[in-house]
Amino acid sequence: MAEYMSMDHLKFCLFDVQDIEEVLKAERFQDYDKESISIMLDSARDWADKEAFPYFREMDEDPVRYEDGKIIVHPQIGKIMKQAGERGWIGSIFDYDEGGSQMPHMVLNATNHIFEAANNNITGYVGLTSGAANLIRTFGNKELFDAFVPKMISGDWGGTMCLTEPQAGSSLSDITTSATPNEDGSYNVEGQKIFISGGDHEYCENFVHLTLVRIEGAPAGTKGISLMVIPKKRMDDNGNLVDNDVITAADFQKMGQRGYATTHLVFGENNNCKGWLVGAPNMGLKYMFQMMNGARIDVGLTAASTASGAYYASLQYAKERPQGRKLTNT
Repeated sequence: MAEYMSMDHLKFCLFDVQDIEEVLKAERFQDYDKESISIMLDSARDWADKEAFPYFREMDEDPVRYEDGKIIVHPQIGKIMKQAGERGWIGSIFDYDEGGSQMPHMVLNATNHIFEAANNNITGYVGLTSGAANLIRTFGNKELFDAFVPKMISGDWGGTMCLTEPQAGSSLSDITTSATPNEDGSYNVEGQKIFISGGDHEYCENFVHLTLVRIEGAPAGTKGISLMVIPKKRMDDNGNLVDNDVITAADFQKMGQRGYATTHLVFGENNNCKGWLVGAPNMGLKYMFQMMNGARIDVGLTAASTASGAYYASLQYAKERPQGRKLTNT
């Protein structure tokens, strides 16, 4: 199999440059040591060799598409989400009593480097689900945590962050997605979001959208933005999942990540979309920056990891390509 990253270099960076053993002295990480982390990284590499790298070309040549109102992704995405949940990767940095393994963030990013270098289409689905669950964990109440997070870190449900709107672009102060309070504590939501990475596909039973909205009567600008959980499907009174009036309207192609869905979502077209407030009203942008800042680190990691894969592919090509006759061949 072709190389796509260097395990020796990764371990050198983690153990010798970043000195992860100093981090492991913290009580939170007392169950980790250099040997266990090394074994974990080797296991991640073995998994990536089998489940990620072989599918990169297929995902690139047969990209995500929008068809008959559905987002069609490579079937391997479903297997990856399931295995990410089973192996504990989605909730890895969470506390033990929350279903996590209290993994140091540097170790998580080291494993993500392996996965990204092998196939840069896959980790966004897992990482966004983890980030969305972590927002609920950090700022939401126990009721929200219990309702959504266990299914997210198991890989059964996906997660996203929804910021950008068609009329506003990157100007978050101009968002118009609205939320009107109901007597039961929920909100009726109406609006649209675009460029939502990992926003929908057939292999997750549900999608939990962490969405920036403006509650009725909120101040103008960024001071009036709130954060809500808006699931694609919500629980009815009998505990069954029912549609929550969240419609997937389109998919946008990502340059260089053609296997990674990027959706256009419509909330409340039939006036039946419910959302639940995370934390306090009008604090949404502050809360969302936790996930946004994590995503910025992930984007940088993706760039470095993709460059690693490109370097090793180029190196292999340079070694295999005939360069002309040997100098001794006169």
